[in-house]
Amino acid sequence: MGAGLRAEELLASADRAAGAALRELPEALVIVFDEQLRFVLSAGKAIERMGDPEFLHEGNHLADAFPRELWASFEPLFGSALEGETRSREIWTSDERHCMVVDAGPLRGELDAGEGPIEAGVAVILDVTERRRADLVSAPARSEGFEEVFEQAPIGTGLLDVDGRWLLVNRALCEITGYTSDELVGKRFDGIIHPEDADNDLEDRARLLSGEITAMQSRKRYFDASGETVSAIVSTSLVRDRDGRPLHYIAQLQDVSARREIEEQVLGLADHDQLTGLRNRRLFEHDLQLQLGRCQRYDETAGLMVIDIDGFREINRLHGGAVGDDMLRAVAKALSRRLRATDLIGRIGGDELAVLLPHADEEGMAVVAEGLVRVIPAAGVDAGEEVLHPTVSIGCTLVHKRSGCLQDVLVAAEQALLAAKQDLA
Repeated sequence: MGAGLRAEELLASADRAAGAALRELPEALVIVFDEQLRFVLSAGKAIERMGDPEFLHEGNHLADAFPRELWASFEPLFGSALEGETRSREIWTSDERHCMVVDAGPLRGELDAGEGPIEAGVAVILDVTERRRADLVSAPARSEGFEEVFEQAPIGTGLLDVDGRWLLVNRALCEITGYTSDELVGKRFDGIIHPEDADNDLEDRARLLSGEITAMQSRKRYFDASGETVSAIVSTSLVRDRDGRPLHYIAQLQDVSARREIEEQVLGLADHDQLTGLRNRRLFEHDLQLQLGRCQRYDETAGLMVIDIDGFREINRLHGGAVGDDMLRAVAKALSRRLRATDLIGRIGGDELAVLLPHADEEGMAVVAEGLVRVIPAAGVDAGEEVLHPTVSIGCTLVHKRSGCLQDVLVAAEQALLAAKQDLA
């Protein structure tokens, strides 16, 4: 450690720092770490709740003691502490069920003066999940009879923080979505929203947040607990504190699935392929254009696969168009069963299908493609004296913020398909 404290002096300083922090915050986890981000000391009642006790010992690297996604948030704070900065950050866990406040700063050689050389870093980690939720719902919760009225409301109602996480949900909302209160609270509302509808109210949300309007209404589709698509009219208002700062949103969901079903039957005649029931080329390209916009705005990635049935023309020639139609329907059904409810499938040509995989990377897309190539042949088609088992070739391309225009993405997928068919030959 150079010309700094000897090891025993550093440990003594760490003990003093930890003791001081725990006197103020007895529920916290306090850790002291050296220049190599290794534990010098860990203390506090929260050790078993906030990390892996097996690794929370002197000499172990901090990265081994915490889940990877948490360490990705912790590491910059701890690095800044070793450079002399004191920083604080609120961090939600990846499952969005726990919120922590992390304070990190330097531990100096002259602890009392605070001007000595930096010998280590010290971090105080406090779970503030309950406090965070209580603070944000405190205004309505203190109102007389609020909880009873809220719980008994016939319309699905919930409170969300300004980041869109559920803070409180009533029984009607749970019945509409199929989720329990524990499954919803702490998670983001947009986590169950259909990707096509995720941003269909961006402008109104900005106006609501700025104070230009006091309430808004939008129609959204979301996925219930069973994976089914449910349509709802969502009415949203924003509650502010006395100084006008946003506290939380109140959202009400009204299930309009029956009405939506009738509308979709009418719209489906224009937007869906009558043979397979899949999106037609016009609607699929519309969906792909929306995904391109999200990739450019939010730096998302998605996978695009173009799928061709091998030897389809020969199947039609030998067995007739009816068998070819049956094969298209069988492959379409196999895709629908295999893929996620959030994945979008379309028929974009005679025997050419396409799949859009939101939030996919190259590795994930490759796994999906391999799975499809493996399972589609199980979709047997009766051709009279024999049963035909379709095989497919798949071209894959990653959609990202630098993908270019719609046509560029489709051409890239078509070229990948051509390469796949050449490899097959």
